[in-house]
Amino acid sequence: MEQGDLFLEAMDRKAKIFARSVRATVEANRELCSWVLNPLARWAEEAYGSDIFDAAAHGYAEYCVGVAKSKQIYERSGRYTPESMPEIVSGVYEDESYMVPYMWAAILIYPFWPSMIGHIAMFRDDFLRRLPRNATVSELAAGHGVLSLLAAEERPDIQVESSDISPPAVAVANRLLAASGHSGRVQFVVKDALNGDGGNDGRFQGLISAMLAEHLTDPKPLFKTISRQLSRDGMVFFSTALESPQRDHVYEYNQESQPLQMAENAGLRVSRMVSDAASVPPGSRFLPRSTGMILRSR
Repeated sequence: MEQGDLFLEAMDRKAKIFARSVRATVEANRELCSWVLNPLARWAEEAYGSDIFDAAAHGYAEYCVGVAKSKQIYERSGRYTPESMPEIVSGVYEDESYMVPYMWAAILIYPFWPSMIGHIAMFRDDFLRRLPRNATVSELAAGHGVLSLLAAEERPDIQVESSDISPPAVAVANRLLAASGHSGRVQFVVKDALNGDGGNDGRFQGLISAMLAEHLTDPKPLFKTISRQLSRDGMVFFSTALESPQRDHVYEYNQESQPLQMAENAGLRVSRMVSDAASVPPGSRFLPRSTGMILRSR
């Protein structure tokens, strides 16, 4: 048994309604999912103890139920119905009782949702493995920090500087960091990713912006920040959600061309793109998708 299978066993105990589909996804993509789950299981158990697997499965189940309810409202209303940004910040990003289970769910969707598998493959094979030697990488709105930690695990030569607006999320990231053995090469700080820092202009050979744009009232400044901070030889892993409502999803993308055009208008070039859909009931008006891109400077 692989160590990452501890998450699957916890799903059998704490999220039975989702366990079968999760196992099917992992078994169909065993090598790639293990690349995520095995180190994550080591870090999680070291940081939180063996009870963390049940807590993560429970958080994942609650998250999936919340997503399903949001989709039902979206189908009826025809548009996103998020809370106002101040309420989102105080009621979601700064609320530890909400954010910690949310963080574990946000980690587990990568190996558990079929629509996210292509993202992990692109992140590893087309981004991490093609970064320049000794690259300095930044993750904007790192959340749980797992993508930054996987980057450090895959590439022992790189340095990673990451931030998030949520103190509870950064606390989770730093706790996993301490267990990962990468403390000398990875840093997480509480910071607004779009609160411009001119000192970072052209500084990063790698930038990660994963599932951030849909949380913003206007994503265009995000692309400008990415373009400004990226070095001429650098590359970006970018992802976002389309027609995928959640409590804190604010900006509604409906077409893959929308984030692509925002990237191009900010001076970036798209070198690869993947967009995978979730399953929906027959007759649905909307098709939730997860879209990822590799971006470079033009």
